[in-house]
Amino acid sequence: MEQGFNPNFEAIGNAFVQHYYQKFDTVDTTARTVGLQDLYDVGNSYMTFEGVQVKGRDAILQKFGSLTFKTIQRGITKSDCQPLADGSILVSVLGQLKTDEDPIQSYNHTFILRPSAQSFFIANEIF
Repeated sequence: MEQGFNPNFEAIGNAFVQHYYQKFDTVDTTARTVGLQDLYDVGNSYMTFEGVQVKGRDAILQKFGSLTFKTIQRGITKSDCQPLADGSILVSVLGQLKTDEDPIQSYNHTFILRPSAQSFFIANEIF
């Protein structure tokens, strides 16, 4: 692999997907925000959620806290990961989601995980 590419991108990306959705899919909004807060950078994380863009950990967690569903069921159809030249990892997740009594909907969720110290943070996220 070329210099800068993370050779463990697949394992890191797949472990991230499992960790992220385990924390996100709780119905307790406080537990959700506490569980996800360490995944975002204070000022360098961006998220677009259904067309609304927010920047920074606090704004992202506030958006998550405003979600009104009481129950959530998720099925991941496929997750794919690619290494980026700066050591970051692109993660794409396709699946189906059901909240409360709403019909099942397909979704696409994309992340860029950027290296930071001995770990990664979500630099970019689009749902």
